[in-house]
Amino acid sequence: MAAELLLGIDGGGSTTHAVLADAQGRILGVGTTGSSNLQIVGLEGVVAAVEVAIQAARRAAGVASDAPVKVACLGLAGVDRPGDRERVSTALRVRSLAERLLLVSDSELVLAAGCPEGWGLALVSGTGSICFGRAPDGRTARAGGWGYLLGDEGSGFAIAQQALRLAARTADARAEAHELLEAALAFWGLTAPEELVPLVYQRVRGAPAALAWFAPRVLELASAGDPHATAIVEEAATELARSVEVVRARLELNASPLALGGGILLHSSLLRERLLGQLLSAVGPVTLVEEATRGAVRLALQELHARA
Repeated sequence: MAAELLLGIDGGGSTTHAVLADAQGRILGVGTTGSSNLQIVGLEGVVAAVEVAIQAARRAAGVASDAPVKVACLGLAGVDRPGDRERVSTALRVRSLAERLLLVSDSELVLAAGCPEGWGLALVSGTGSICFGRAPDGRTARAGGWGYLLGDEGSGFAIAQQALRLAARTADARAEAHELLEAALAFWGLTAPEELVPLVYQRVRGAPAALAWFAPRVLELASAGDPHATAIVEEAATELARSVEVVRARLELNASPLALGGGILLHSSLLRERLLGQLLSAVGPVTLVEEATRGAVRLALQELHARA
């Protein structure tokens, strides 16, 4: 009898990771492609990204493209609301990715990977940002996740946007963030501040991940002591801490586990330190989740055993 296979997918604003695993949770192959955030790439883009990542994982594992999968767990950004989740779930089920399909938000994967008992708080800051929590009794709450036009405070996009706005004011002599301006020009290979306009409004428009790529450079400047970059990081930490506190209060959690995920939080120890320093209540333990796909595999395993 063929071995039972599981799929775990972590889809964010920048990258989609897929892993193929066996029934013991051992990773057999990994595949990666671009964004699968519904609010950024649309429904067709989500389906295309998921299928590309899955086929890449199958190839890496040496598994046939039509080998059946028992359970697929997909944690995707941009599907936090019931209507969006139903649309994506319906489109994916038509593709027959697996016998059983679980669709959750990407923040739920971070919680599953970083809070082994299944309850606690998960804070994600990547291209976008969101905080998700689950109480021991199963109640859930969230804050953030509104997307780059309405929210995503403390995210890579927000950090980069603030830095570029400050750089533009500096070019006008309305601010003095010269290191940020020079860093922005160097990052994109520009020779004059005016070239930021077509870059942002043509190349980056509708693709927030492209702007968020500048955020790690801002974090590096903050770590090196640049006061303007430091102020941006402080504001990001404040907003992220506020999201954590709101979710914690709604669920009445005390000293709950906190899982941190997303490229921005993982990249910057300074941001993490400022974030934890601004929390009003105790948390612990704090876990960095570098591979949220492991949370997807854990949820897929739970579903497999629940219906065994």
